[in-house]
Amino acid sequence: MKNKELLRRYVVFTVSLFVASFGVSCITRATLGTSPISSIPYVLSLNTSLTMGTFTFLLNASLMLVQFAMLGRSCTRKQFAEIMLQMPVSAFFGLFIDITMYWLSFYEPSNYAFCIIELLAGCFFLAAGVCGEVVADVVMLSGELTVQIASRKLHKDFGRVKMLFDVSLVVIACVMSAAFSIAGGHGISIDGVREGTVVGALLVGPLVRFVRPLYGPVERWIKSGAASPSPTAETAASGGSMPLVITIAREYGSGGRAIGKQIARHLGIEFYDRELIAMAAEESGMTEDFVSRNEQHVANSLLFELIMQDYEAPIEKSLSSADALFVSQSKVIRRLAATRPCVVVGRCANFILKDRPNCLHLFVTASLEGEVRRSTDEYHLDASDAREQVQRINKARENHYRHYTGWEWRDASHYDVTFNSDVVNADEICRIVESMAGKLQAQA
Repeated sequence: MKNKELLRRYVVFTVSLFVASFGVSCITRATLGTSPISSIPYVLSLNTSLTMGTFTFLLNASLMLVQFAMLGRSCTRKQFAEIMLQMPVSAFFGLFIDITMYWLSFYEPSNYAFCIIELLAGCFFLAAGVCGEVVADVVMLSGELTVQIASRKLHKDFGRVKMLFDVSLVVIACVMSAAFSIAGGHGISIDGVREGTVVGALLVGPLVRFVRPLYGPVERWIKSGAASPSPTAETAASGGSMPLVITIAREYGSGGRAIGKQIARHLGIEFYDRELIAMAAEESGMTEDFVSRNEQHVANSLLFELIMQDYEAPIEKSLSSADALFVSQSKVIRRLAATRPCVVVGRCANFILKDRPNCLHLFVTASLEGEVRRSTDEYHLDASDAREQVQRINKARENHYRHYTGWEWRDASHYDVTFNSDVVNADEICRIVESMAGKLQAQA
């Protein structure tokens, strides 16, 4: 990594760390509890003379020891350096929390409504800070890395380990608060853990997904300091020009798959749709059955969406099985695009190859009635539930696309052309695409 790019990454990370600390302080000052990772430092700061920032640093230092203990003799030099780098980061994070807590000390919410507003604002700032840390991709905070290491060691899904970790922190904070209360002769009472703790745990993750697409300019600024890429395998394999790649996103029942197959046959290039399942399974080590069931689907469960996803790490480092599958498919698609002209159907391919020249990105849609009719006539679905299935599958594809791209699936601005297969038949679409491909190749 070029020094200029690395410097920019650390600048973004430092600013983001400050924004995240401001978010933590806003949540805390709302007096409705604090985030799970800050619950123990907050309770200790309420009952001792040390600040919340100091205890935040001490907690992170303790988590570093836990990380070393979990890795044991298997700890590599890279892992050692990654853990030790958390020490200065934790010191700055603790300092930033103390500074922002002091800044906000003048403000005391006058009623419950203002408490809620400050809590929600804190969640937003915390999510914005986390997004910046993910984009910078230089250091992981102690809590996140602890969960990552535990997930690998226990061979458990990241989300479940994260949930157990957060619950453990909150329980310990509650026990500490009750113990301090009893020791002070006030009976059993719990301070610092309230409804705001639950709201913070549930809301920050989805907010990260919401805010993340807004960081495109920041990401481009970081990468503008990167070294110029060396000649790639794809340009070398094609004599200096990249192979033609056509991506097709399609609504279920629109006939997009058949259209893609016809385009590939007419152009004499390869076609990839279900073939990607086996390739992604081989890339990821997952079974083909798992890939088939989960490749273009995100769980509708609110619990899964709020807790089980790994929001606080770059997707390439995520331990979520869904994220790992998306990364594996992305690698497969990029590898295919680098080595051969082809048509790729679905799998967010237009997003994955958005910066690649010599690509045509198509979207195929149809009326609901047309999709239902095609589903019964060509896909042989039962007429009684065809409408429901068409709507369910399209909704799943839409959610999956938004989840991993931050874009709207049907937004025409993300495609070179959108076809309505009720109005333009497959032969006409093929002729149009062949003409577009010819012009694109002539310009390459």
